[in-house]
Amino acid sequence: MRNKMVIDMEDRPAHHAGLPGPGRITDPLLRYVLVVLALVGTVAILYLARDLFILLFVAGIFSFLLLPVCQRLERWGWPLGLAASASFLLLVLVLFGVLGFLGWQYAHFGKDLPALQSAFMARIQQGQEFVEQRFNISQGQQIEWLNKELTAFTDRAGAMAMNLFTATGSVLGTAVIIPIITFFLLLMKGRFRAFFTQLGSNRDGAVVRVVENIAHLSRKWLKGVIIVMAFIGVLDAIGFLALGLPYAILLAATAALLNVIPYVGPWLGALFPVLIALLTKDSVMVAVGVVAVIAFTQFLDNNLVTPKIVGSSVSINPLASMIALIAWGSLWGFMGLILAIPITGMMKLVFDEIPTLKPWGFILGEEKRWPKEKRIRLALRRRKVKTTKADPGPSAA
Repeated sequence: MRNKMVIDMEDRPAHHAGLPGPGRITDPLLRYVLVVLALVGTVAILYLARDLFILLFVAGIFSFLLLPVCQRLERWGWPLGLAASASFLLLVLVLFGVLGFLGWQYAHFGKDLPALQSAFMARIQQGQEFVEQRFNISQGQQIEWLNKELTAFTDRAGAMAMNLFTATGSVLGTAVIIPIITFFLLLMKGRFRAFFTQLGSNRDGAVVRVVENIAHLSRKWLKGVIIVMAFIGVLDAIGFLALGLPYAILLAATAALLNVIPYVGPWLGALFPVLIALLTKDSVMVAVGVVAVIAFTQFLDNNLVTPKIVGSSVSINPLASMIALIAWGSLWGFMGLILAIPITGMMKLVFDEIPTLKPWGFILGEEKRWPKEKRIRLALRRRKVKTTKADPGPSAA
């Protein structure tokens, strides 16, 4: 009898015997180790190949933005190659036009750096006199402390300048390659769609649906970012020009560019105009006016422009946004700070489509806010349901 039972258990399939099916790992410790190894490997690949991933990601976003243009030209009878080439030229003109304008402005700013340095030293001298009169600390002691701090700052500034020079060269080199990759992505859009269709043939078109959602998210996010940058740049430039601030256009453009970084960017964008106002103007009220201009612009942006234009294209809650900024900034530096929000939004779209990862998509997202009319209808419906449950009617008797 026992031998027969053993034979039956050996011949019975694993799922009939109550055992795990083939390829399934049930040991919790082993699953935990494999998940940790997968995460560590993914982070290592993202860090070591960050230049390639940034290049492909930015080119992908631009290709999603230009895809409607390319499709519109094809509907007008243009061949695919010619439509992709026209979209490529449009991207080149806009991209290098912006880079050329900023380069010209920064070159003009660089010529005035010696005068700004002299003004900075004069402000330091005034500060030393104020500290000596108020706190009885001699200027010699202040100079000794400043020399020690400035030496350390010079070493750090040299390293920062070298990193900035390297990053600038990398950005310029990347700016040349991005339009070319975008052109090929547009040229091969049909092949990529067929690839994603074959990849998700057994999943009810889930892969194609995710890619289409990612394309819609990228397009809406980039359009919103461009419009918001233009809005902030124009308003800041008008305010700075009205205050008579030097380099008003350059400072406004810099503030608009830094505004792309959530939470941190607006503060960085306000730092440079305030510093220039303190160095070039005798009255502190000009610096106060600069702060007022930036505060007014940010108020309009946060309450009117961004909610209406960008909306909920990237539905990420504030905690997830902060963690994403820290994580992607650590991995990819400045570009990681810019791309953190759209990357996290794309990850949420993928998580929402995979049943086992839906809890992660839920924790990344934000609570859905219904319109006022719909909130009223939902509240009345809930009240009606509660009343029905509390008073079941004559049938209960």
